[in-house]
Amino acid sequence: MAESFEYLVVGAGFSGAVVARELAEREGKRILVIDERPHIAGNCHMARDQATNVMVHVYGPHIFNTDLIDIWNYVQRSENSVPLPTA
Repeated sequence: MAESFEYLVVGAGFSGAVVARELAEREGKRILVIDERPHIAGNCHMARDQATNVMVHVYGPHIFNTDLIDIWNYVQRSENSVPLPTA
């Protein structure tokens, strides 16, 4: 018998990942996330360069920027980012 899901989220970038996580964690829903790429994170996907062992942005550099502490705290739940220096 096939698995059943309550929601289908198309796209595993920022928006799709947040929507899926919130539905699963807050509402206890079963979510199926699909994406045409073989990875999550959309254009913010990173991979380790085999020659240097350095993590690189596959689709070009991305800088996450917010002044909203609630947003920053949400992102920090799953990633330990370092704040950019302020002028």
